[in-house]
Amino acid sequence: MARDSKKEDPKYDPEAEYKLSTRKLEYNPVLVESMLIHQTQVNVSLIVAPVLEDDLKDIHTRLGMRSYLNFSDVTFVLNKYHTSNVIAATSTIRDNIIRHYRDCAVGHKLKIVLNSEMTGNMGGLFNDLLSGLSVGLDGDVSGMVKSVAHGMSDTASKLSSTASTVLTYVSGDDAFRADRDRLRASRYQSSSASLRAGWQGLRSGLIGGITSIPNSVVRGISQDGVTGAVTGLAKGLIGAVAKPAAGLLDFASGTTLAITQSTRSSESIGEIKRIRLPRCCSGEILAPYSLDTAQGMATLWKLNRKSRCERFISWCVVNTQLKILVSSERVRLIERESGNKVVKEIMLDSIGQCVYIPRNNGGTTEHHLAIQIYDTLPPPGVVHMTPDSSPRLNCNSQKTSLKISQDIQYAIDLKRESTFLVNSGKMFSNSGNSAR
Repeated sequence: MARDSKKEDPKYDPEAEYKLSTRKLEYNPVLVESMLIHQTQVNVSLIVAPVLEDDLKDIHTRLGMRSYLNFSDVTFVLNKYHTSNVIAATSTIRDNIIRHYRDCAVGHKLKIVLNSEMTGNMGGLFNDLLSGLSVGLDGDVSGMVKSVAHGMSDTASKLSSTASTVLTYVSGDDAFRADRDRLRASRYQSSSASLRAGWQGLRSGLIGGITSIPNSVVRGISQDGVTGAVTGLAKGLIGAVAKPAAGLLDFASGTTLAITQSTRSSESIGEIKRIRLPRCCSGEILAPYSLDTAQGMATLWKLNRKSRCERFISWCVVNTQLKILVSSERVRLIERESGNKVVKEIMLDSIGQCVYIPRNNGGTTEHHLAIQIYDTLPPPGVVHMTPDSSPRLNCNSQKTSLKISQDIQYAIDLKRESTFLVNSGKMFSNSGNSAR
């Protein structure tokens, strides 16, 4: 057999060759007959973390990210992107799409500035006032008061927070600024957390103002002697005024933020509500979305409290009164009207097999499903049953009976096959114990 001389070369680098082939593949031209991305609206809020962990600081530096403004509830209108009959590299097509949506975002610079914390979210205040006026004209007085209170408190919170930030930098105390940033990072969790952060900010500001002069003078003397003492005294006097004022503004900001969070409605924050149940992904292949399967998966999660040890198999309507839920552990018969009320639960280990039995009843065919249930596990090789002596389900149709029978048999086969799986961890741990 001929050998590959390239791979036998000691200087051969398979990773470099893979990157080169990937780069060539990326620049291969492709034909785009038609590409259309519809117009959409995105509600965006950005809260910049005042304190970053070390690993996040490295990412921030590596990406060359700049400082950003805090803003909230900015509606970005992303215009549709359409191109047709284009021959270009995949990287070029991707860059064109990114450039299109970057231009759409740049067109909202004025909205970002008006909704930023620096300007007190004037855009949000204007929207809340309009919303309050609209619901007030409809006769909803409580809704009008809620919208106006939300807008006014939000603006007051952001303006006081901005003023407090300025005073914190004026004080020139890095430790005080770091402590304030830590308190600010925790105030967005809930209204009680906002009040707690406000109180702690006020306490920190008062203590910092009292200790500002002696701490600054001592620090200046230790660094530059007499000259440092004069400089420290000047810094201490500034901090003695700026720190209590910053703490008072932090307290006002935390209080008004708590009012904002308590009066915030789902409409004001643009809460996204789910329009359909989650897709059932029980296998490696992503199947088309099925509402029935999604309902069955949701029902299984409610019954087993989202246990990952039990795998969803099928969910089917048996008749006008019952539904059947088949999982990797058990079969459940559920009442249709009551929702999740389980009428009967059968472990897969106790099921022998399922048989479809058609019965002629006065000229009409009834479709029965017989399930053999063992009180104890059947001995090996016992798979036969007497259909007449088995529990039966009266199904809607032959198709339904056959489907349920196949699903249960499939679950039984999976259950039996799982008993032959070897857990490598247990196997090695057992071997280690025996060797010891």
